[in-house]
Amino acid sequence: MSWSRPFCILLVAAALAGCGFKPLYRQNGPGEAVPQFTQISIAQPEDRISQQLRNHLLDMVTPQGSPERPLYILDYRITESVGSVFVTRSDEITRNNLQISVSTFLRDYQTGSPLASFSISSQASYNLTVADYSNLISEKNARERALRDAAEQIRIRLANYFGRDQFKPKPQPRQP
Repeated sequence: MSWSRPFCILLVAAALAGCGFKPLYRQNGPGEAVPQFTQISIAQPEDRISQQLRNHLLDMVTPQGSPERPLYILDYRITESVGSVFVTRSDEITRNNLQISVSTFLRDYQTGSPLASFSISSQASYNLTVADYSNLISEKNARERALRDAAEQIRIRLANYFGRDQFKPKPQPRQP
């Protein structure tokens, strides 16, 4: 029937609106979807891989630039490992998995006291050939994909943390 599809869509939309669903990427005017993101300073990188993750976090969390007076600092530690996935009968490795794990710490900027910590992991695979240059580029691209995914996971975890009741504005009592 032609009326059942729009009715189902309307029913699902009403159910989501009633349960308190709030989209993560909703824009509240010219500001950020999560207002606390504008108050986060992202720690300086220690090496190239940390710099790549920081660049992704800057793009995803604070695209308008670092705050002048931050309330929070986001620190992270990265570990990386490579494992073989496909091995031929002649013990030749043809595909690798690059695993990136990130331990993330959100701290109060002034006191350094921990507010939240979480660990995420991301994985990307790449093929190996007989050409060394091709292998280097494949590994580099896999690392880039895994770091972009890790940054997105961190962004979502931060949005969930700041979406808790403690960060929502309290209703003001009505004045008679």
